[in-house]
Order: sequence, then structure tokens, then C-alpha cells
Amino acid sequence: MAETKRGLLDRFGKRLEHPAVLPGVLIAGLVFVIAIVIPATRNAKLVAYDAHAYYQAAALQDPYRATIQGGFDAVGGLYEFKYPPPLAQALAPVRAVLTWPQFLAIWSALLFGVFVVMGGRWALPLLVFPPLLGELWLGNINLWIAAAVWLGFRWPAAWAFIILTKITPGIGLLWFAVRREWRNLAIAIGATVAIAAVSFVLAPNLWRDFIEASKTQVAATVDVPRQAAPLSLPFRMVVGALIIVAGALTDRRWLVPVAVALTVPFLWWNVLAILIVCIPLARGDAERRRERAAATASPIPTPAAASPSVG
Repeated sequence: MAETKRGLLDRFGKRLEHPAVLPGVLIAGLVFVIAIVIPATRNAKLVAYDAHAYYQAAALQDPYRATIQGGFDAVGGLYEFKYPPPLAQALAPVRAVLTWPQFLAIWSALLFGVFVVMGGRWALPLLVFPPLLGELWLGNINLWIAAAVWLGFRWPAAWAFIILTKITPGIGLLWFAVRREWRNLAIAIGATVAIAAVSFVLAPNLWRDFIEASKTQVAATVDVPRQAAPLSLPFRMVVGALIIVAGALTDRRWLVPVAVALTVPFLWWNVLAILIVCIPLARGDAERRRERAAATASPIPTPAAASPSVG
């Protein structure tokens, strides 16, 4: 396992050592973080909109109350937390030691780092892709979702993050079922259940509030006019499942993030930021196909050729 992790880190390093990437992304990242933090500290609305919702929810003081009392559109102070409790609980210790500007600076820098690692040498050009730029500006978790998909093929427990936040993109676990990778499927489900169980034991009231708030949220997912694309969630779930099955049968991992992006509860334009993980996955798929082709083309040495007799 240690060797596998070193190999993964080595690949990260090679991609970031490209001369066209590292200096540019360092400058762009610094400018980006400053451009986000300064207006956010002045209470500019819609700057780090989602990141602020996470920071507020991490206080664990009725994060779902606005939705329960006033319906889905009645957001408290503009911001609203829509996820199960584990994310807010995980961020609670962070909020306890960081002010909002400090949290936002670190959160934005980490998001930018995830973006650079997955974008590789394409990172700078991808900054002009509106969904990615918007995602970085809003501070949502879609880039974390992309990273979890990527890591989930090697460490299936990473799927717990996807299921315990956006929930419906957990349909990606069909990949393991179709390919009969039962151990990976069990690890992903087991990790999710374990985290949810610990979360419930620590704060059962948060789960009760989340379930109550979800009643209006679930109704909103089938309200097509609320979506950025005119597709209801049930329809998108069916299409997403078909995409995953096709990817699993043809060994195309890059199709999984396509299905994950399609099946998020609310299909807004910045969700397409998830598709950035298609880059490393497609590259990895191509490398694996080349390796298999090379192995098939290589002649298998006969015992006589491998160990020639003497004399």
C-alpha cells in the first residue's frame, strides 16, 4: 500500500513539475485567494456563498431551521445548509479555531490545490471554463466530490464523502456492483454507515432536523424550473445509472464523474466542475489500455528460450 501511495504522489509531482504549470498556478492561486477573501470580509453577498453556508453550519446551531420553518426558499441570512450532519460536524472543530476570513482563505487555497492537481498542465486554460471558475468563487464542494471519485477507485471509502453530502451521486457505486468488485463495494458502504452512525450518536437532533428539512428539499429536486437544466432528478438518475453501467462494462472510469455530475440533487451550472476529474481518469484509462496491449503483444518466452541449455 505504501508503494502504491508513493506512486500516486510521484504522478502528482510529475504533472506539477511541468514548466508551464507550477509558476503560473502559484501566482493565479495567490491572486484568487486574495480576490475571494477581501470582498468576503466586507460581507459581499454571493462571494464564497456556499463556503459561508458550511462555516455557519459548523456552529451546529440549528443549521436546518430556516428550511424547516419557512420552506426551501426561506434561507437564513441568504445561506442555507442542505447536507447531512457529518460535514458540519467535521468542520465544527475548524470553525472553533478559525475566523471566517481565515477559514475562507484556507478553504479556497485547498480547493484551488485540488483543481490544479486534477487539471495538471491544463489547469491555467481551465480557469476560463465558467463552471470551474464559478465553483472556485462560490466555494462549493463539487471539486471535493471530483477528488473523492478519483480516489474512490483506489480507496473506496472515499465514496462516503459523496454519499454523506450530495447523496444521490452515490449511484456511482454501481461501478463496483457491475464489475463484481464486492469487497470495494462493501468498504464504501461500510465506511458510509460507520460515519453516519457515529454522527447520529453524537448529534441525533441534527439528523432529525435534517430529515425534516429534506422533505422540502426532495420536493424541490423534481421541480424542473428550479434546475439549471430542464431535467428532473428521477430522469437524471436513470440516465446516470446507464452511463455508469456502460463505463463499468467497457472499463472507462472517466464516465463515472459524468454520471455523478448528472445525478446531483440540484443541477446548477457550477456542478460541471466535477467533470475536471475526467482528465486524469481518461489519461489513466488510456495508459492501462496501452499496458494491456503491450502485454498482449509481447511474446511469452518458452522454457527453452528462458533457460537455454548449455552444451
